Amino acid sequence: MGVHRFAVATALTTFLLLVAGGLVSTTESGLACPDWPLCEGQYFPKMAGGKLFEHGHRLVAATVAVLMFSLCFLLLKYRRRDKTLVGLGIFAAVLVVVQALLGAMTVKLRLPPWVSSLHQATAMAFFCLVTSLAFLTRQRLSSSACDPGQFRKRLGWMTLAVISVTYLQIVAGAVMRHVRAGLACGYDFPLCQGHIWPLGLHLGVQVHMLHRMGGVLVGIAVVLLSLWIWRHPVQVRGLRFLSAAAAVMVLIQISLGAAVIFTSRELVTMTLHSSLGAALLATLVSLYWVSNPSRVNSTLSLQSHRATAGSLEPA
Repeated sequence: MGVHRFAVATALTTFLLLVAGGLVSTTESGLACPDWPLCEGQYFPKMAGGKLFEHGHRLVAATVAVLMFSLCFLLLKYRRRDKTLVGLGIFAAVLVVVQALLGAMTVKLRLPPWVSSLHQATAMAFFCLVTSLAFLTRQRLSSSACDPGQFRKRLGWMTLAVISVTYLQIVAGAVMRHVRAGLACGYDFPLCQGHIWPLGLHLGVQVHMLHRMGGVLVGIAVVLLSLWIWRHPVQVRGLRFLSAAAAVMVLIQISLGAAVIFTSRELVTMTLHSSLGAALLATLVSLYWVSNPSRVNSTLSLQSHRATAGSLEPA
């Protein structure tokens, strides 16, 4: 398997890990295993109830860690002349270790909201990074120079801004979930307790409303970005498809946010909501790399091709 395909597999497995993590928080199974890294002193306890979600999440996390360290090894072996790519791979491997330590802290400290939220924020940052590696491991094999032009440069900056807003919105959702503010407004939607924005200093209500406002901002930003792309003549393959997919995703995501309230945080609805948020973020990161590919110069590319000739890594 080539480095690029291995990076894609790592990104896909990371998405499954995010889904598993969402199930842990939704089912409130974070302390189903009171110890770490074992579960009640066992490597493989009886996978039932909360242990199925919590220890299953740990097993998927261990798989992602193995994949990431393996990917880092492959980058060092086959792409070592590309310092940028190797540096990103090493950083991603370090981030996996940090994420594992944060996971341990959530158990040892018995789920403090700030640690759980930081755990989610780090997970999303790692997901963005490994998604980028999936693109970069292919793009940076190109031997041609890359001059994206004014349109694509502007699109790149706009996409980065939308990615940042979306990332912050996901983190805000994690904070809301971990301070148990998901139903701080009761079943009132789109108002909250009969108001557009209730006054007062109740933390749960304010966090909840910030998440709602963030959802509106992300929705507007993604739709406007998609419309802007479709208004311009675009010849980059997949660009319009990704922008349209992001717009559809964000509209569905807003609908799922409302459904979470109306269904009193039902398991499937909550899982779809958190998982689609991660998928939206990955789509926006993909949109960025499709519109602004990162490529190495011809000399470095030629050296890379020669270094990989006759190896398992395809040119």
